[in-house]
Amino acid sequence: MPTNQETRKPNGTSTAGNGRANEQASGVLGGIQQRVTSRVDEQKNRAADGLGGIADVIRNAGNELRGENETLAQYVDAASDQLRRFATTIRQRGVADMMDDVNRFAKRNPAVFIGGAFLVGIGIARFLKASADRGDDRSYDNFSGVDPMTAGPGSPSYSGDLGESSGY
Repeated sequence: MPTNQETRKPNGTSTAGNGRANEQASGVLGGIQQRVTSRVDEQKNRAADGLGGIADVIRNAGNELRGENETLAQYVDAASDQLRRFATTIRQRGVADMMDDVNRFAKRNPAVFIGGAFLVGIGIARFLKASADRGDDRSYDNFSGVDPMTAGPGSPSYSGDLGESSGY
């Protein structure tokens, strides 16, 4: 006869076994969620550090402008301060809080949110395309500046076939 904690279903399976499997699955998912949250927090802090660095560069540019145009320097300083506050906010807020903010913003301003997401997507696509284009150029760097007439043995040379390189 089954105990109070274990019952049998009509097909003969035990609910206690299902409970243990659910606990194990919850433990695994909790561990994964904790690792993902940790990684996102690390990236969030890196982004905040990067924004802080950009704020410093902007502040320095404002200091250099101060002698030429005080009004413009004040605007640059204000932008630097705003960027520094934004970096501090990012560093202090949790990932879940930031996701809630994005969700609320998207519900209040769906058109702006979709437009912003579109622009971010275009920016990412351009960045990836530029990165891929640069990567293609690097594959032939071994052959730039090599004069086959003066290159000695062991120097890379181009024989005309993409897969072959030969010495003398």
